Amino acid sequence: MLEHKAGRPQKYWLLASAAPFLTTLLCWPLAGLLPSASLSLLYLASVLIVAIGTSTRPALWSALLSFLTYNFFFTEPRFTLFILHREDIITALVLVLVALLTGQLAARLREKVDALETSIRWNRDQMVLAQALSDCMDPSALVSEFTKRLNGWFSSRTCHIKALAETEVRQAFDGQAESLLLTEREDGYRLYLRDQDTHMQGLVFLFDAVSAPELQLQLNSALELFKLAWSRIHLAQRLQRETLEKEREQLRSALLSSISHDLRTPLATMIGSVSTLIDLPGSLSREQKEELLSNTLTEARRLDRYIQKLLDMTKIGQGELKLERDWVGVDEILSVALRRLQPLISGQHVEICCPPDLPLFNLHGALIEQAIFNVLENAVRFTPSGEPIRIEVSVDGDDLNIDITDSGPGIPAEHWPRIFDMFFTLSRGDQQTGGTGLGLAICQSVLGAHGGEAYVLSSAPDRGSCIRLRLPLELTHKELSA
Repeated sequence: MLEHKAGRPQKYWLLASAAPFLTTLLCWPLAGLLPSASLSLLYLASVLIVAIGTSTRPALWSALLSFLTYNFFFTEPRFTLFILHREDIITALVLVLVALLTGQLAARLREKVDALETSIRWNRDQMVLAQALSDCMDPSALVSEFTKRLNGWFSSRTCHIKALAETEVRQAFDGQAESLLLTEREDGYRLYLRDQDTHMQGLVFLFDAVSAPELQLQLNSALELFKLAWSRIHLAQRLQRETLEKEREQLRSALLSSISHDLRTPLATMIGSVSTLIDLPGSLSREQKEELLSNTLTEARRLDRYIQKLLDMTKIGQGELKLERDWVGVDEILSVALRRLQPLISGQHVEICCPPDLPLFNLHGALIEQAIFNVLENAVRFTPSGEPIRIEVSVDGDDLNIDITDSGPGIPAEHWPRIFDMFFTLSRGDQQTGGTGLGLAICQSVLGAHGGEAYVLSSAPDRGSCIRLRLPLELTHKELSA
């Protein structure tokens, strides 16, 4: 911040020394045309210029040199420092007095202007630093940005910034609960930092022996801005953790509510069927027994699907979803999904439009098959008996698109972005018959793990909905060409 002033004293003294001799060169050809008293005014103007452009001491030095050169070259006897005439003495004394007064006043004004410019520049730099620190969202980025800014402000000759040893940082935090410690010593400041993950680091700011006091004040102000930014980041992290805890608790409550509501129906049906078979074995016909057993098997499979979705969603939420890619064909994935779908079909007919020349794709076949099955299960649930369900596969550039269209009641446009949220269900639309609200959320998570997405392509009341599953295939195509 202050390194731009380091070369000023030399320039000031050089200007103060050169000004009287330059004035002498200007006055030399005028010596025969003007009286010596008039020439003294030129020296006075020279002193004023030096005073305005430098500071007090160089101005006084320039005034002294001006008196000596004026006396040596332009007063009788010339080329000596002896003063013969009394009026020359008075002229010389007035020159020195006026030079001293005007030089000092002008130098003081210049110093005030410099101080004001320095203050304005420092305020601007503080605003830039505050803005740069406010853009940092994690502790490591904050420390990196702060160090970079300070290295740009202070030269290595005035302030040395370096990292502290980890052992010293740990000793500083021993028995301390704070996340930031700032200590001031004779040679500078020491900054000790500890983030939310208990990672520790430290910085030391060492002053040079000739560092100006203003530098220490400015560094202290910069450190105060850093402390505010550090507190902001820690507060944001603490709020984020509290928010995550709250959301986790809400998710747990929603999960328990979903289990109690959506799993109660199949359990009640199974219990009722089995109880009837046990209590009334002789009064039931063969067809009635087969119907009860069929209902029990159907509800058991339904319960199994619910539990499987809960397990899948738990793995996704805990980060246990791993992609084990393999070269598979889309037609093979669709055939497996359709075989699983057969027990759920009750009169609907599935139409498939898949190009025969599609290559193999590097995907996690089981996960993609589960995502397709979840969408098809929704389509079967909301498509009336006798109506079609259409599956259309296409390649658009580097994307593989799988469009699944049902013949259900449609999805209101305001709910399109939310149908892939966990536990989101509709009382009317593609989920009107109920469910856990996890199938489409699992589908979105699986596609997201592959770099793709699922979204509603189109939907209209009583005309069905089309959900598109998009998978990027750019890397796959490059691998195939290789």
